[in-house]
Amino acid sequence: MIVASGYLEAHGPDEVGKVVAQMLNRHIEVPETKDERIVFLIERETAGEVKQELDTLKDIEGVRGVYLAYYSLDGGDEATRGTED
Repeated sequence: MIVASGYLEAHGPDEVGKVVAQMLNRHIEVPETKDERIVFLIERETAGEVKQELDTLKDIEGVRGVYLAYYSLDGGDEATRGTED
């Protein structure tokens, strides 16, 4: 599972509800909103699927900007497997 997290900025507080609704329709988690900022969490099976979702976030009507804070790497957890005793 690949995970990406960050936030969007809406054009104004009145746009937040519409943007969140579109995100939820895309199965993107919205753990928090504050003022014009909308925190998001995307979980998909492949990096390509995550990239596709990220690329289309900026096209949602009412979105001013998209800011990525975290992105997991494919196979990143394999390096630690077998090291737990």
